[in-house]
Amino acid sequence: MVNPAGWASRPRWQDDVELLLLAFDPVWLEKLAAEAGTGSGFELAPRFHFTDPLLKVLVERLVAEFEGPRTDDGLYAESLVQAAAAVVMRTCGSVARREVRGGGLPPRRLAEVLDYIHTRLGSRVGLDDLAAVAGVSASHFTRVFKTATGVSPHQYVTQVRLERARQALLRTSRPIAEIAVEHGFADQSHMTRTMRRYTGTTPGMLRGGQLPG
Repeated sequence: MVNPAGWASRPRWQDDVELLLLAFDPVWLEKLAAEAGTGSGFELAPRFHFTDPLLKVLVERLVAEFEGPRTDDGLYAESLVQAAAAVVMRTCGSVARREVRGGGLPPRRLAEVLDYIHTRLGSRVGLDDLAAVAGVSASHFTRVFKTATGVSPHQYVTQVRLERARQALLRTSRPIAEIAVEHGFADQSHMTRTMRRYTGTTPGMLRGGQLPG
């Protein structure tokens, strides 16, 4: 969840969760936005119940950095914090613009596209549909999406599907084939091939605790 400064919220979870609070100084965020060419009036919009694979990786690396042996060089951690802030600004920025610097999508449009993807992982996600949500042509969409996220629409959808499937594999005992179809893969074999290509592991290895070292 993204909770802007001064925004009161009372989140609740049905299951036990582990929370990590990453707080950004609003003045510092405004400075980053200005340096990125956003202009004046930048604000974060509240956003809840969403998943961003890139933000997840950055936060996990931050945790590993601060839980590991302390070093005198904080450049790596500072770089991770800046990268995480950039992702939050990209997905939750409330400044309305036609395009961000470099030809990407406005933050609100990008958030709408990502929400559309996350709510339809079990069904076909078409390029024309995503372009319509973004308000651009299909031929233009792939370029502006990659500019905004760093990956193609297909890569992003695949990464999110794999992450959701990974969680289901680790947290439930449901059949692998059932999990594969539910998360948008053609069948168990398709998910296995895709997971091996992207992560170096397989559903069976995850279930058996055999993670690549």
